[in-house]
Amino acid sequence: MSQPAAHRNPLPSVVSIVDEIRAQAAKELGTDVGQIGADTVLKQLPGADSVRLLRVVAQTERTYDVEFEDEDVFRVRTPQDLAELVVRQLPDGGPK
Repeated sequence: MSQPAAHRNPLPSVVSIVDEIRAQAAKELGTDVGQIGADTVLKQLPGADSVRLLRVVAQTERTYDVEFEDEDVFRVRTPQDLAELVVRQLPDGGPK
């Protein structure tokens, strides 16, 4: 039996996903979240390396209960890119 629509957890907005990714990246890299915009190239941030950025991706997967294909992860450059990847994995393609 499914839950009535009013009681289901709403899907997160793209903006809220971007904000979460920015916060995770800032925490992982030890920088201020204000230094990371939606279109900031993550690998160009001070302290960024493949291990740290993969930790951000892994945390994002856990947060949103999604799993990315490796080839999709390697195409991600910005928090916006990663948020769009999350949205594609959410039920019904995520928020519109």
